[in-house]
Amino acid sequence: MTPSARFVAHRLTAHRMRKKGQPLEVIADYLQVSTRSVHRYLALPCPEPPAASDDVELGSFVMEGACAAFPEVDWLSDNPVMEAEAKAICQYCPVLDKCRSYGLNKGREQHGVLGAMTMAERQRQWRRQQQRTAQRPSRPRVVARGRGVA
Repeated sequence: MTPSARFVAHRLTAHRMRKKGQPLEVIADYLQVSTRSVHRYLALPCPEPPAASDDVELGSFVMEGACAAFPEVDWLSDNPVMEAEAKAICQYCPVLDKCRSYGLNKGREQHGVLGAMTMAERQRQWRRQQQRTAQRPSRPRVVARGRGVA
């Protein structure tokens, strides 16, 4: 029997919150489950988050995110207070990695918070990644003796 997506998302969120020092009662309240359920989530190993990918589409995960539970939050605001509130909600989101991957690859110019990063933070991170890629020395081409370049 495979675990449900909700169960895996709750396990991942419980482990992330516990790692940040949150008490069991706070985790239970956030997930809207009993503390006994939180104990069960934490007794199991933390599930691996999905790998980041360039081909992530916003529609493929947004309804699974914590943002879906908070329609009253203005996710596209440039207001620092609203951005801070949105980023706080993102910290425990089960699809944080997918959302951040989308934000860095396709949503750099999009206003608001994606993957717990503002537009300015996404652009800064993207530039850093580009600089690191450019600074890596390219591998010298090795040619077998007497064979020439194909």
